Amino acid sequence: MSQPLYPRRPQRRAKKSRRLLLLALAAVFLVSTAVTIFVAYHAHHSIIKNALGLRNIQVDHVLLQTGSPFYTYEDSGKNIIASPGIDVSTFQGEIDWQAVKESGAEFAIIRAAYRGYETGRLVPDDTFEKNIQGAADAGLQVGVYLYSQALNEAEAEEEADYLLDLIRDYPVGYPVVYDQEEYSAGQTRTDGLSGEQATLNAFAFCRRIYKAGYLPMIYVNTDWAHNMYDMEKLDHYPVWYADYTASPSLPGGFAMWQYTDEGRISGIEGPVDLNLLFLPAE
Repeated sequence: MSQPLYPRRPQRRAKKSRRLLLLALAAVFLVSTAVTIFVAYHAHHSIIKNALGLRNIQVDHVLLQTGSPFYTYEDSGKNIIASPGIDVSTFQGEIDWQAVKESGAEFAIIRAAYRGYETGRLVPDDTFEKNIQGAADAGLQVGVYLYSQALNEAEAEEEADYLLDLIRDYPVGYPVVYDQEEYSAGQTRTDGLSGEQATLNAFAFCRRIYKAGYLPMIYVNTDWAHNMYDMEKLDHYPVWYADYTASPSLPGGFAMWQYTDEGRISGIEGPVDLNLLFLPAE
């Protein structure tokens, strides 16, 4: 019996091999595309490099200990431990910083300046120099904040430059914070500010601070986190979150938590804000 000139079995094998090759190439392309998208997303959304190792975390409420005067928090599984601290301004009056240190505070975020609600003038806090020097001399780590009334990015950058000039001779190793929030006690120059513009302002301020070699941070409360700021556009900066409930939660996480504005500690007459800063455990 004569044999066919072109056997069918090898032809089927060739077609099968080509299909497998095309599938393999398609798989390589999909994996490569996924990796590229992940790297691009990670580069945009990962938190900026910082000497403190801060990152925005989700707090495990089970690990939160609500002691007095300071809360404590430690997550050995994620290598996180919280450092207790305060934030102050002229409203706290005369402060005995050594007593504050002995009460258990490890850091202080000090108001350095603010922009006038109506005039728009940038003004240093009356007690800034005394507070930052006193806190540093007592052995606390110090950071600063500026209360903003910026209408646009140019004003936010002006605020950053003003703040940088104020702190250049002080040992500021902790966050330099942008604080813009609603003032409900009366009319202000920022009434009607859009969430989009507020986000651009915060970004402009932080970019300026980071370029100068400091660690920028953005202060947000629940209202601004959900109704004003586009948090996804700001999520590569550490967030200082004000939430006075027992179970603070923010979709993108936070690096510092202000858990009360009615704290009581030695060295300060009257109420003071208390905070936890989430640091890598050594």
